[in-house]
Amino acid sequence: MANTETKKRKKKKRRRYRLVLPWNNPAYQQQNSSGPKKTHRRKRKFRLRNLRKEVWFALAGVLVLLAVLLIPGMVEKRKLKKLGYDRETITAIRKQKLSKVLLDNGYYSDYLASCIRSGTVNTDYLSLYTVIEGEKYLDDTDFLMVQRLKDKGYVDDQILNLYKNLRFVDLTPLLIYDYQVLEQGYIDDCLAHPENSRSSFVLTHSYYTPYENTKPADPSRVDKLVNKTWYLDGSFVPENLTPLSVHAGASGTQLSKEAADAMEEWAAGGKAVGVSFYASSSYRSYDSQTALYDNYVFLHGQEQADRESARPGFSEHQTGLTVDVTAVGDEDKDFSETSAFIWASANCMDYGWILRYPENKEDITGYEYESWHYRYVGKELAQALYKTGMTYDEFWSLYLKPWSDEANKPSEAILQSTDWHNLLISEEAPAEGEEAAETAEETAQADAQ
Repeated sequence: MANTETKKRKKKKRRRYRLVLPWNNPAYQQQNSSGPKKTHRRKRKFRLRNLRKEVWFALAGVLVLLAVLLIPGMVEKRKLKKLGYDRETITAIRKQKLSKVLLDNGYYSDYLASCIRSGTVNTDYLSLYTVIEGEKYLDDTDFLMVQRLKDKGYVDDQILNLYKNLRFVDLTPLLIYDYQVLEQGYIDDCLAHPENSRSSFVLTHSYYTPYENTKPADPSRVDKLVNKTWYLDGSFVPENLTPLSVHAGASGTQLSKEAADAMEEWAAGGKAVGVSFYASSSYRSYDSQTALYDNYVFLHGQEQADRESARPGFSEHQTGLTVDVTAVGDEDKDFSETSAFIWASANCMDYGWILRYPENKEDITGYEYESWHYRYVGKELAQALYKTGMTYDEFWSLYLKPWSDEANKPSEAILQSTDWHNLLISEEAPAEGEEAAETAEETAQADAQ
């Protein structure tokens, strides 16, 4: 037993002093071996509770941010869809940043949606798009009309009601008529006359009070409007009054130089195709008009006189730009019954003249039909006016009238787009009544042959 213990102690002692070379060290051999190290670490199972607080806060922040960014958009999309917009239109709405205004006001119509999709919507008039139905559509002329109605005194709700129920042909007379506090009465009257058009406009009731709220016309302008609202001062006399030749006017007739030259050219144009007419009446002074009007009142009473004649200062004859025309050889006939009328009325615009008081337009012009009464406005303006089929009162009130309140003017882009000169180059369909005029001219030429 003792020997065994002694041997163990000796063995330990030898082991203590044994030289251990590197290549005999198992740890060294393992580090320099070509094979992979073998580790025996215990894999830790991932648990959420092992995440640090900082990581938790970061994840929570990301989730909150995603909610802030995505949820309002989802809610907005849902609301727009509920209004009636489809996915394609909603994409366009967001691109044009219209979501808020549409949702705040509940704006929707099929027409509005289509204009948003096409990118043609004018965002200043979104509410107007919501009342457009059927074959109606909006363009810059409508936006000009809206601003003109506002300048007349109409408020947004009234304008929407008018546009919802009426055609453009029904709206332009409102620019001449008195402001209608209750516009529904006018709407009902127009709806009762669906046959109204640019060639004929008749209403059951009157919406215009002549010679009330009168205003001075600009005497310096060739395109000035003179009617039962706009007047010339009693002292006004046109500059450069020029006598008409015997080929264009009766003895003593005279017009402003520009109109006189146009009358000579117009009469010569008619004579070249075998039609002869002349100005039987032209410039008339304030005093002459006073005598004429007073005589009408004496013979027919003031109400009838106001339908057939103008009060002093309100007569176009005082402008020096107006003529009453008579057919040569048919002086005893109404001018409308002559072949000269057919040619003159169908071609007058090419010489700068317009038929001032057309047939079936008394409810707009305030005068009975006068086939013989023509007004010089210049060739371009006359041709543009002819394209629209409007009376001069309507055309002037829409395109030329000074603004009562400059704040009501539309944007410069709309003003440029609706400049009446554009009508001369537009490819629009013929104005209502144009086809009839061409037919009448062809009939006249056939009769002449």
